Amino acid sequence: MKTTVEIRDPLMAEAKEVCVLHNITMKGLIERALTAEIERLAATPRWQPTDEFLWHGPVDPNIDVIESIDQMYLTIMAEHENLGKQAG
Repeated sequence: MKTTVEIRDPLMAEAKEVCVLHNITMKGLIERALTAEIERLAATPRWQPTDEFLWHGPVDPNIDVIESIDQMYLTIMAEHENLGKQAG
């Protein structure tokens, strides 16, 4: 398959230097790089959660998120009411 790809000039210059240094063609370098990247991505889960998405404790995939948020809100409001009673 023949395709056209736009590559940043500094990256292309570096790629050309690597090709000369290792006596390989640009096509060979691109195919090797694509193969390595495809293998790496295939071995990696598609989505990696960041720290902001990590759950602390067991996760229930069947949880009702709206109900859970509602319960957290009610708990916070009850604690707020209790703080007012303790101060008086």
